[in-house]
Amino acid sequence: MNRLTDLKFLFTAVAILEFFYFAAAMLPPSLIPLATGWNLSPDGHWIAKLIGLSLGTMGYMAWIFRKKPHLGVAKGLAFYQMASATMDWVMWLVMKDEGIFNNSLAETTVIAAIVSHYFFGILLIVAIKKVKTDG
Repeated sequence: MNRLTDLKFLFTAVAILEFFYFAAAMLPPSLIPLATGWNLSPDGHWIAKLIGLSLGTMGYMAWIFRKKPHLGVAKGLAFYQMASATMDWVMWLVMKDEGIFNNSLAETTVIAAIVSHYFFGILLIVAIKKVKTDG
């Protein structure tokens, strides 16, 4: 458990996770449905590219600070992980009648996203509390 709540490990893991999201978002529009199951409109592809750049930047920041994790950056990463997972399931429920995540690949990828984001978010929160307690 100590390894899983080590900020150095978590920053590295988050950097890798967000790099994969960046890479998926940067795929050509014709490949996104094949890789994720998402059928995006042209506006959706544009938004995916913008969000992908943001996720790539966040991953890069986590990578930069992986050897000397900054508590403020850790709090930001934890917030994003928890908020992202929550937004995924809320949007799934709110927009289910509009066909969001309407195929097995899309359902699988969003479930994996929800689980991985909550997992890392909770571990980051535990690690932050551990750092504060240890002084």
